[in-house]
Amino acid sequence: MSTIEAIVLGLIQGLTEFIPISSTGHLKLVPELLGWGDPGAAASAVIQFGTILAVIIYFARDILRLLIGFFRGLRHPFRDPDSREAWYVIFATIPILVLGVLLKDFIHGVFRSTWVVIFQLVFIAFLMQVSEAYARRKGFRDRDDFNAKDALAIGFGQCIALIPGSSRSGSTIMVALFRRIPHEYAARFSFIMSIPAITAAGLYELFSERKHLAAIGTQPIVIAIAVAFVSGWASIWFLLRYLRTHTTHIFIYYRYVLGAILAVLLLTSWSPMHADGVVHHSYLALGDSYTIGESVDASERFPVQLAKQLKLGTPQIIAKTGWTTDELDAAIDAAKPTGPYELVTLLIGVNNQYRGRSADEYRTQFVALLKRAIGFAGGNARHVIVVSIPDWGVTPFAEGRDRVKIAREIDQFNAINREEAARAGAKWVDITAISRRSDPSLVAGDGLHPSATMYAQWVQAILPEARAALR
Repeated sequence: MSTIEAIVLGLIQGLTEFIPISSTGHLKLVPELLGWGDPGAAASAVIQFGTILAVIIYFARDILRLLIGFFRGLRHPFRDPDSREAWYVIFATIPILVLGVLLKDFIHGVFRSTWVVIFQLVFIAFLMQVSEAYARRKGFRDRDDFNAKDALAIGFGQCIALIPGSSRSGSTIMVALFRRIPHEYAARFSFIMSIPAITAAGLYELFSERKHLAAIGTQPIVIAIAVAFVSGWASIWFLLRYLRTHTTHIFIYYRYVLGAILAVLLLTSWSPMHADGVVHHSYLALGDSYTIGESVDASERFPVQLAKQLKLGTPQIIAKTGWTTDELDAAIDAAKPTGPYELVTLLIGVNNQYRGRSADEYRTQFVALLKRAIGFAGGNARHVIVVSIPDWGVTPFAEGRDRVKIAREIDQFNAINREEAARAGAKWVDITAISRRSDPSLVAGDGLHPSATMYAQWVQAILPEARAALR
């Protein structure tokens, strides 16, 4: 993640997490419109952490008050207002905990369709408009009349936000208005009620993606959290004061306009977005164990991580542990990839070096492979990225071997693939320097191959060239 991406995505998260216009929808759509691709789960978790801090700090006094009320009212839960409100927050949290688990596959699958986002932007706006009219016609209740049924109803409203494009605050305020609860109290309860759910979800995502955080970089992480925190705190402050004297109609109209614009973009060729939310390029990855991702999960292979960042769908991988240049060439003959592909990566040669094959032989066979790679890219060398060979001599597997000799030979082979890439007009990315970093977390459990964390760092190094190729 670049500094600019960290600032923009942090600002989007902070401004849209609490204002009823859908943070998930904006975080999904804006990067696509800017050509950045999916920011990735690790980046999303980092950004969300900023808004989690914002809502906890903003409502710190309320949180403390409710905690005291909860413990004070353990014997008599509804005796005083603080105890009642604490239990109402618990009631409101139960539905999203249950449905969040039951609908997990849908949340990360079909619900992420761009058409679903557009539909929810418009549909929830319509429901918000109806709820405003209903509350105005029936009249608002006194906030002291708030009860467990109201809390449970708003809790189910929060579940609607599991679908991107809905907006947590939009869905909950909409349900609250149908219950004739005043705007400001509806927003305040919505924010306080969201704290357990977004904190649990955010910390879980952060923990799940901890291996990939190093690839983002310390500076972008700090910037994204800081921007999301400041803008999130400001959006809470703004909305609570705005709703004292205003309705939600300005947000309703914004959702209508945004939904219409996105639908037009999707139905025309003005945008790279497609109905399933994927930019339909194609990607071919050629290589050996470093490409197939020996000792890591299939989802953690660098071509898969790269494809996810670029929204390229599932890459076609022709690679196998132990392959040399001539063996990869034979495998390509057997696989018969059709193409043309919009992106081709080529990482090969470590086994040539390991088996003691000559640099001259490597050059000849590498040039032949590079020509084939360019052919698979429709003859456009700018769509081919040669990835340098990592240095296995720094790994525990190389213990007792001549590490200096290994490094020297790896550098010799890399000088060849870099020179030939430049001669052919292809791009070349150096990941060897990353492989030489003294960090045990960068090596997989087999003591030889890269870990998912190192692959993620490779992806960050490759991304600028890959994005340039796809423009």
